[in-house]
Amino acid sequence: MLALLACAPALALPPDKAFTHAVVDRWSIQDGLPQISAHTLAQDRTGYVWVGTQSGLARFDGVRFVTYTPKEAPALPGIWVRTLLAGRDGRLWIGTYKGLAVHADGEFRPVPAQAAARYPALDIFTLAETADGRILAGTSEGVFTVVRERLVAVSGPNPALALLPENGTLWIGTTGAVVRRSAGGEMRLPLPTGAETAAVTRLVRAHGRLWAATSQGLMWLGQDGWQRVAELPLGRTPITALFLDRGDNLWVGSNPGLGRWRDGRQVEFVADSHPRAFPQVIALMEDREGSLWLGSQIHGMARVWSGWTRRYSVGEGLHDAVVWSLSRGPDGRLWVGTNSGVSLLENGRYTLQVPGDALPHPHAYNLLAESDRLWIGTRRGLVVWRDGRLSTPPELRPMAAAQINGIVPVQDGSVWFPTTEGLFHLRDGRLTRYAQEAGLPDPRVRVIAFHRGRLLLGTQSGLFELRDGHAVEVGREQGLPPGLDISALQPLRDGRLVLGSLDEQLWVEAGGHWHALGPAQGMPSNAPFFIAEHDGWLWVAGIRGIARVPLADLPRSAAPVRRVRGEMLLNERGDPNAGQQGYCCNGAGMSKGFLREGVLWLPSRDGVVAMDTMEIRKNPLPPPLLVEAVVAGGERLVPAGRPLQLPAGARDLAFEFTALSFQDPRSLQLQYRLDGYDRDWQPLPDARRRSVNYTNLPPGDYVFEVRGANNAGVWNPAPAQAAFRIQPYFHETALFRLLLAGVAATLLYAAWRRQQLRHARQAALLEAEVRARTQELHAANERLENASQTDPLTGLRNRRYLANQIPADFAYYEREQRRSGNYEQVMVFALVDIDRFKAVNDMYGHGAGDRVLQQAGQVLSSLVRGGDYIARWGGEEFLLVFRPMPSRHALILGERLCSAFAAHPFDIGGNQPLWLTCSVGLSEYPLFRDPGQHVGWEQMVALADAALYWVKQHGRNGWAAFRPTPQADVARLVRELHQNAAQLLAEGRVRLVGSPHVLPPQATETTEATP
Repeated sequence: MLALLACAPALALPPDKAFTHAVVDRWSIQDGLPQISAHTLAQDRTGYVWVGTQSGLARFDGVRFVTYTPKEAPALPGIWVRTLLAGRDGRLWIGTYKGLAVHADGEFRPVPAQAAARYPALDIFTLAETADGRILAGTSEGVFTVVRERLVAVSGPNPALALLPENGTLWIGTTGAVVRRSAGGEMRLPLPTGAETAAVTRLVRAHGRLWAATSQGLMWLGQDGWQRVAELPLGRTPITALFLDRGDNLWVGSNPGLGRWRDGRQVEFVADSHPRAFPQVIALMEDREGSLWLGSQIHGMARVWSGWTRRYSVGEGLHDAVVWSLSRGPDGRLWVGTNSGVSLLENGRYTLQVPGDALPHPHAYNLLAESDRLWIGTRRGLVVWRDGRLSTPPELRPMAAAQINGIVPVQDGSVWFPTTEGLFHLRDGRLTRYAQEAGLPDPRVRVIAFHRGRLLLGTQSGLFELRDGHAVEVGREQGLPPGLDISALQPLRDGRLVLGSLDEQLWVEAGGHWHALGPAQGMPSNAPFFIAEHDGWLWVAGIRGIARVPLADLPRSAAPVRRVRGEMLLNERGDPNAGQQGYCCNGAGMSKGFLREGVLWLPSRDGVVAMDTMEIRKNPLPPPLLVEAVVAGGERLVPAGRPLQLPAGARDLAFEFTALSFQDPRSLQLQYRLDGYDRDWQPLPDARRRSVNYTNLPPGDYVFEVRGANNAGVWNPAPAQAAFRIQPYFHETALFRLLLAGVAATLLYAAWRRQQLRHARQAALLEAEVRARTQELHAANERLENASQTDPLTGLRNRRYLANQIPADFAYYEREQRRSGNYEQVMVFALVDIDRFKAVNDMYGHGAGDRVLQQAGQVLSSLVRGGDYIARWGGEEFLLVFRPMPSRHALILGERLCSAFAAHPFDIGGNQPLWLTCSVGLSEYPLFRDPGQHVGWEQMVALADAALYWVKQHGRNGWAAFRPTPQADVARLVRELHQNAAQLLAEGRVRLVGSPHVLPPQATETTEATP
């Protein structure tokens, strides 16, 4: 890290590196630039890049553009910005077609002419700063200088189109001439004959000469005056940009393209038609990180930096951009196999040697260049190119249908060919094939390697060794997964073996064990096609790009691998922290690259890419950090030197910040914290999102901080800060808390004074409440008791009610009998059953059955007196208990019940009523006039049930009652009545009364009463 910090910023483009090999990032209106023409560029002291366009001024931080126009910034005189100047004192000067403005301390201020009435709207063409800090402006009315933020006219030509102050002399470009003004006066230096109307738009001192960009070409000042430069294409073309970078490159923008000059001569010209050109350059600038910025007339702006690759593709004459294979011949020439034939790369230019249609398959998938011939392996066999002619040796014809993955000569003069149809060996004109019959489960062999006397085969189904003509799988017992799809094999100089696989991992054999190196161990994810070791690094090229890892990090024993320091240097997808973006690399097999004099040469989908391992210089400059604004309640507040004072309602805040590093803004590392709220630094997941939010903050003093590192991991030691204070509401202040404590003490004192009275009142209230609660409880219990003793369907009493009530009535009745001696009164139990009720449910449904039960309860209720009981006994049975009555009336009840039931039309919801009958069983209490005979109410119900059973068996629609004789045992009688009532009648132990049709022939007792 100290070495990085000590390094100077890299040059935008080293002298020996062509513009077309540089890394170019572009931005235009789709990225936020207000207009496609970037007329002028500047970087201020903070680090922002400013862009002047015809539609306003834009500020750029590498991620976001912020646009300023006279609408957003009324101090800007005009929308068309012609020129920008970043002053040494940190101020930014903005020249527009309507006047001058300055940006300082976060705000714009107009700079009008001192003689405003004479110069109401000056057209500012150029700006310059003298050695003593004076600001000069070249305008449509001549040269002006800034005095106390006013433009004051000075002597000079009109118009003043270009300014160059140096050593007490001011050079002024105008129409047809350049004026030199010094302490000795002014001298007009006219342009060459024929250029009297040419406009001198830029002046630069470079390579010991004064250069002028004019509307009629590039010129330089010699002893005999201005000389035309003839090296540029179209020598009289307008020069649109002129700039000298820190590497002493003079950049010349013109209509045909961009030129680079060194030592007074043009060393490079990039025509606008070149595929990697940035056309129509009209502005140039170099930033603090050494990048070159270009403004275009129609393509927005671009940033150019060296990177660490060179790319040779269609711009250098390649006939097809997709490259599959490379081979460097003994003479140093580079042969390139593409999607459509073979080309030769010499002196940075391609020439097509073998067209694709001349090959068995147009893809030159593998190459081997020897001194007298070129082997060309295609996807359909192998051919040899010698002396400009192609041939297929007869011995190679067995490989005609195979994809040639490698061509590997060995010292004995034989050649090995890994192919999709097995491994072939050419020796003494004889070709031998090793495939399934030799033990390969999958004949597709991608790569081979000689390691410690062994011939290893990397196949699509694992690693094998060829032993005595037989393939034996190896590595499984040492930890290599089965079926591994191997894409690269590389023995290391110390004896270790490295292989790459399409599962995007490296495998290293060390200490008799295979170790996986993938993302979990710190290695970038990649499917390697080429592996090499150089200068203490293991270099890995694959479909995702080029990576490296220190050789010292690779495992050396069977011990578990520690985390390695892998890093991506070239990445196809442009992932964060993955180096520069670009295409790489192609093909799985042999001849997929080579390392020569520290340079990796690799095939890619965009030509041949060359990475000079010695040119890899990471960005040593930490990013400047800035908190741009604190947003509270929709108001954007710019932090100044003092803490911001925020109102009490500002509890939801947003913080906008930036890190000004342009080499790879996506790879910046940013962390933030709110001191006074956060305990630790919080990482920003996406470095392009330059804002965070906090909600529901309490009042107090805070400091929002941001710290960051550039794309090389160099941290800025000083975080950006914005201090602020959130004012408390009154109820959050110490005074409020004191007042609250005083009120609380007063209330406690008042409470103590009234304690006795309150206790007394509370006791009385509690007693009243207890009484009320007790009454409510009794009422609730009564309601609950009533609900538990009521049938929900009919509303009649249920069995539970009778079980609670009848024993008390029996006891009362017995006491009254004993007191009065009157045994003529009887209680009557009547058990009523609806005849054929099941047929009602079956025929009309249970809903109709429920309506019948409800109406039956209503009919029976109409026949009882006050003090009588009626209850639903169960199902379609009802029990009626009549209070004491003369015994002669008791038997009338049966006939009345049957008649009333039969006379009622039951409404079941149809058009016609339903007519039903019932059967009634009666019992009388007491059974005997002897008070010694005690009978329970349950036995009375059982006796009535026996009588009901008798009626059901003898025709229904009637009533009956059994009257035991004094000789009968009541308990036994009740049990036997259900089993054999006829026998009991015959034995005289019981008598039967009831409806005539239910009486047996010998029965003589019926009711004599008329219902």
